[in-house]
Amino acid sequence: LQVSVPEPRTVALLFQPVLLRCHFQVSSPGPAPIVTWKYKSFCPDTWAPPGGTWDSPGEAAGACPDSARTVRIVATKQGEQVTLGDFYLGRPVTIRGGAELSLGPAAWGDSGLYLCTVTSTSDLQGNNEAVAQLVVLGET
Repeated sequence: LQVSVPEPRTVALLFQPVLLRCHFQVSSPGPAPIVTWKYKSFCPDTWAPPGGTWDSPGEAAGACPDSARTVRIVATKQGEQVTLGDFYLGRPVTIRGGAELSLGPAAWGDSGLYLCTVTSTSDLQGNNEAVAQLVVLGET
């Protein structure tokens, strides 16, 4: 199993549609894999690692423990059935194609890290997760 995000950083304008791409390859045929998109907020400014420094802003955004940020399921897809997480009910959110996350119009709270996880019972080897970073900007 090989999962990848071709565009690891996406910048979107507020109220514009957002599409986060995720690709996967399964080495052996079998039942449809389960695709899950999970949201993790960026690390709060108040959190710092032991020693207190980061090598890059990207490292700072993703390096705090989950207990220091908001974590929630966005959507899960098995076959053609898409199930939305509670926070996303009522929004035009879906998983298109194999594993592309369509968020509809971007909202302020959408900035953060999105993890695309693919689970396949027929292929347990390889990398089953990739991360996309989304930054939502207002009009200037």
